[in-house]
Formats: sequence, C-alpha cells, structure tokens
Amino acid sequence: MKNIWVIGFLVFVVLVSGCTSGPAEPQQKATPPKQTTPPPPATAEVRIENFMFYPPEVVIARGGTVKWSNKDTDTHTVTGGDFDSGKLGQGQTFSHTFNEAGTYDYWCTIHASMRGKIIVK
Repeated sequence: MKNIWVIGFLVFVVLVSGCTSGPAEPQQKATPPKQTTPPPPATAEVRIENFMFYPPEVVIARGGTVKWSNKDTDTHTVTGGDFDSGKLGQGQTFSHTFNEAGTYDYWCTIHASMRGKIIVK
C-alpha cells in the first residue's frame, strides 16, 4: 500500500510539473524604425518669373549646383556674395556650384525686391 502512495505521488508530481511553465521569458521590445532624413539633392532649379525667384529658397548638398532660368521678358541678375550671373535676358540661364556648407542669400541687382536663399548642407 505504501508503494501505491509513492507511485501515485510521483505521477501527481510529473503531471503537475508538466502543466506549469518555467520562468516567463522577457518580451523583446520592438525597436522603432529610425527616422532618417533623405539627403539634400545635388541639383536644384530656380525660375525667374513675375519678378520673383521661384522657389525663393532651395536646399542642396555641398558640391551641388543651382541653375536659374529667366522666364520673364525683363532682364534680371542672380547676384550673391561670391557669384554674379551678369544680366540675364529672357530664356537665358545661369548655374553656380556651391562647394561649402552654409546659407547663401542672393538678389537681383536691377530689382532690389527680388531676393532668394540657397541652403547648402
């Protein structure tokens, strides 16, 4: 009779141990995707229309080039600290490469209200 109790107890222990799980494993937290900003473009185009530079502000990569196209019937210039297109007639273009990071303001020397900005990253 003693053996039956021992065997019964052992069966009980085996059954109970099979029904329980071990220590809970820590759940891994999902890593949120990194927010990446796309690099600035290597080139940009600015139209000169209606006595405005459009867009008035562009962002380009260091070493990038901006091309201005005069769509107006009037003559304009694209003049900054270290660049100057000279007079651009209708349909003419001017390009400048920006090798240093920074902010470059520019204007039309003929029409003082015409202003633009190039941001080089």
